[in-house]
Amino acid sequence: MKILIETLKELFSSENEFFALARTGKRITHIAIAIPIIIVFLLGGAVLSEGIGSQLILKNIKFSEPFKDFYSLFFTFGAIIFMVWLWVRFFEKRSIRTLGFTAKGAFKKYISGFLTGLIMLGIVIGLMALFGTIGFLENPEPFSLNFLGVMLLLLLGYIVQGASEEIIARGWQFQVIGARYRPWLGAVISSVIFALLHGFNTGVSPLAIINLLLFAFLLIFIILRDKSIWAACGWHTAWNWSMENIFGLKVSGSDGLGSVLNLSTEGPNYLTGGDFGPEGSILTTIVLIAGMFTLLILKAKKDIKSS
Repeated sequence: MKILIETLKELFSSENEFFALARTGKRITHIAIAIPIIIVFLLGGAVLSEGIGSQLILKNIKFSEPFKDFYSLFFTFGAIIFMVWLWVRFFEKRSIRTLGFTAKGAFKKYISGFLTGLIMLGIVIGLMALFGTIGFLENPEPFSLNFLGVMLLLLLGYIVQGASEEIIARGWQFQVIGARYRPWLGAVISSVIFALLHGFNTGVSPLAIINLLLFAFLLIFIILRDKSIWAACGWHTAWNWSMENIFGLKVSGSDGLGSVLNLSTEGPNYLTGGDFGPEGSILTTIVLIAGMFTLLILKAKKDIKSS
């Protein structure tokens, strides 16, 4: 246990290279601005995408539901990334690369995070199956090349959506508060805000809020381990996309357009997550905590070998 605590202290050190990236600019945003300006980023992205963009693109042309879903994922969340870029570039005077998009091993880290997200969600689904809470829809949509195209299109959308949430919550807010004040303070504030922003979704419960906090801290662990956000972006994308388009379950209370496996849940809410989906399940709680301990153990072993 002592080794794990030391590993945790090392990860949350103010000298972590991830925080050094924030210090490459002219200024680091004050905490009094770093908290409320998140709303400005979100509203600004919504205005650009849903207000201006949708009027130009969607209003006069009849698009299919899958494309509208893709538009919301790709362009709305892409507009949020653009808002963060404006702030970082013109106020903090640094490049968006310093949010954790370091070049070394970027593709490998992203794929590693993506596969880890798939595996962890697969474990959650497997546990739900063991408890008898997983079933199949009676009349699933037939698989086709058109359906495969929709799934891949939505994957592209979720790549942007997952990256945007990592950028705004951890690549920027956690980073600037951690760099200017204390890493643990940045972790707590950014995680609480991340959970609260999802707290207005359908079917949210106290257990779902706890899981959202654990979700945030797990990704913070990954970011501090890698000193970049590539793996966290991959993890986030894989979790959301596979939940909706592979398994067919709700993502933070939202229904999808179709999936490969067309699963359904039945049973007590503490096991299934209820209307919020598996992210509100106690089984997800267990997997997320196990994931954090596993990361710390592997990091500790690696440090011992390299010393």
